[in-house]
Amino acid sequence: MATVNVMENLVMEKLAERLAVMDCCKCDRCINDMLAVALNELQPKYVNTRKGELFTRIDATKQQNAIDLDVAITKAIETVTAAPHKD
Repeated sequence: MATVNVMENLVMEKLAERLAVMDCCKCDRCINDMLAVALNELQPKYVNTRKGELFTRIDATKQQNAIDLDVAITKAIETVTAAPHKD
């Protein structure tokens, strides 16, 4: 397994869940902007084994970590929706 930032995968999953029920732009550019904004608010979690990924995912379910993830995603959606980078 290559070294990966598990936080990126977690944010992408949660962002997709949230966007499925929201009325906002869901173009690739806006989604990538939301992902970048959220990831910049969160501490990266790099792993290079499946076991490390599993432990990181378990850690993400702890209440404070889950709250931090939700807050970062909510802020990212609000930020990009308020000022999208449209050409």
